[in-house]
Amino acid sequence: MLNKLIWIFVLSIFMWSCAKEKEEDLISGLKLTGDKMADALVLAALTAPTCQFLTNENANTPIELGEGSISICSVVAASGSFSVKTSGSYEVSGNSGRQTLTSNNCNSKQFDFVVAFKDGNTELYSSSGGVNKQMTLETGKIYTIQSSGLVDPNNYKCSGLAVSSHISAYRLNVKKL
Repeated sequence: MLNKLIWIFVLSIFMWSCAKEKEEDLISGLKLTGDKMADALVLAALTAPTCQFLTNENANTPIELGEGSISICSVVAASGSFSVKTSGSYEVSGNSGRQTLTSNNCNSKQFDFVVAFKDGNTELYSSSGGVNKQMTLETGKIYTIQSSGLVDPNNYKCSGLAVSSHISAYRLNVKKL
């Protein structure tokens, strides 16, 4: 009898420990890749709106927002123009890019690549502030997207050697409220 009680006790502990197995997926019950970090990257890529890149070639073509939202990115010091089809309340947000200068046997040097959203000479938003801003934008007005902070890598040397430059894009988001 005692032998049966011990077996029942051991089996119940075994079954209880198996039943307590926790599933710790990023989203419970949804396995994307099986790796939490990879799942987070996949979800971030799927939820982040795509960027319309501002380049030297398309800088003279105005960017127009109809409905919804738009994200504008750039890795060059080009100014662009922006307009909206519908007057109303908008939220403007974004983040600065970064330029990194590197060379062998030297410390890297970093510069913030800031984007500003302007109405004429009035700065309505800057990515250096780090705060989302709500504002009223009007149909028929042309707003300016202007960047600053990039340096000419030819002006920098490290132990007499040229430096290489890597630029990560700034991002400007405009969303109709």
